Amino acid sequence: MEDLRERYFGPSFELMSHDKYPEIWALDEKDPFMQPAGGESANDVANRLASAMASMELEFQGCAVLIVSHGDPLQILQTILSAVKQHNGSTCDDLSSMVQAVKIPSILSQHRKFALLTGELRQII
Repeated sequence: MEDLRERYFGPSFELMSHDKYPEIWALDEKDPFMQPAGGESANDVANRLASAMASMELEFQGCAVLIVSHGDPLQILQTILSAVKQHNGSTCDDLSSMVQAVKIPSILSQHRKFALLTGELRQII
């Protein structure tokens, strides 16, 4: 599924040393809606993940789904789904709408707290 691809960090960071990632993550913490030059913001990734979730929700209703992706997308996905769980009182009735409802800077800027949890299997909703 194309929407689960790795985050594009832009020409200044893409395919460079992992030592460059802290620069992107500092930018995410400051403003998760700001794109690194030519790359994707945390919000951009959250938007395509919401699209992927909507597609999976329609195609695999009632099924357990294993999502396999890359570090940043999985961290961002876990961040927004964790917020969705805490935001239970939502009037939204589909997962994609719930994800869109919690995409705010104070939530998206915290995606690095899930950095060491992306290799775990767990139920997300």
